[in-house]
Amino acid sequence: MKVDFYFSYRSPYSYLILPRVLDLKNNYKVDINFKLVYPLAIREPEFFKGKNFLTYFFFKINDMRSVAKKLNMPFFTPKPDPIKQSYLTGKINSNQPYIYDLCHIGQQAELQGVGLELAYELSSLIFGTKGGWNQESAMEKACNNVGLSYSTLKNLAKENEPELIKQIERNQEEQQVAGHHGVPLLVYKENVFFGQDNFDACKQLLIEDGLLEV
Repeated sequence: MKVDFYFSYRSPYSYLILPRVLDLKNNYKVDINFKLVYPLAIREPEFFKGKNFLTYFFFKINDMRSVAKKLNMPFFTPKPDPIKQSYLTGKINSNQPYIYDLCHIGQQAELQGVGLELAYELSSLIFGTKGGWNQESAMEKACNNVGLSYSTLKNLAKENEPELIKQIERNQEEQQVAGHHGVPLLVYKENVFFGQDNFDACKQLLIEDGLLEV
């Protein structure tokens, strides 16, 4: 059994689904293919044109907080936001100091076998703490929790950057072929499950197909 899991480091809903995806990977006989993609703000910045805080983000943030409460997960508006963006106009800043490094170390971690695990650690910093996720000490601790060195991972990501970009772009192409551009996205066979609220439907289909515990 194989499930493709498309994930973005800027997506709060991707953060909220991670514990369940990790449980699926660790406790059941299923392969989770971690597919990191750049956030929609990078792939399609025009999507946010005219979407300001009051008309777009405010209601979404309230929903995210409600979901997090139901899941008993901490949730805070990220400080800093992984994407520099105007909450008044929705415009994406041309200068992005965080997201590319974040994605590239995340993809490098996947090459070292712990992409999903590091996604959980870093997302828990970004959305599960009140701020300062980008501080070196916080990043180092997150990497240590999955058996990696932040400084080493960062250097490898810089060295391998062209190839990492190709891999992420390939994930994005495969996501489009699967039939959706959003995250979190689970794909099993030809079945597409978009959003954290569709995790149970995906797992139920796996159970019907004979999913076994480890």
